[in-house]
Amino acid sequence: MKKITILGISAALLLAACGTEQSTDTTETTSGSATMETGKESIKSQLMQFYLSVSKDINKVDAQLNEFEIAQSEDALPAGEELSEMKEAAMSSAGQAMQAVDSIEVPGALSEHQEEISGALDSITASYGMKIKELKTDAPDFGAAADKFAEADAALNKVLEENGLIASNLYNEVSQ
Repeated sequence: MKKITILGISAALLLAACGTEQSTDTTETTSGSATMETGKESIKSQLMQFYLSVSKDINKVDAQLNEFEIAQSEDALPAGEELSEMKEAAMSSAGQAMQAVDSIEVPGALSEHQEEISGALDSITASYGMKIKELKTDAPDFGAAADKFAEADAALNKVLEENGLIASNLYNEVSQ
């Protein structure tokens, strides 16, 4: 439910950014400031599309990891062989999430923020690697992995806010 709400809000922001871009294009002249405004709106739009694609790419592959984390938080983990199978599926899911994040390319329109975005993506990848390592233990603790993901959220939120967009929580979008 949280994913749907967050994706709805994100989609509304994206549509608002796109709508603003269209109205800016039709009402402004060809002066330098008009071109600058259109460029800013284009970057907003590209940034929102990119941000939404990150969560979408991760959500395609991390369901089994999320199932494990939810069961763990509700003290509803199975025992024995069923737990081992659940851990294996969660590790596979986390590995696929790492691959999905590694394959994400930052659009050229966001090159001004390449360093921050790449650093955030690296933190996300590291977070999933930490989860895999924890899943190999008897009592996985994902606290450090969540902290690492929080670094990515902070970096991405800084980029969003610098471009006039509302900060979000990617971790919540991919974790339930």
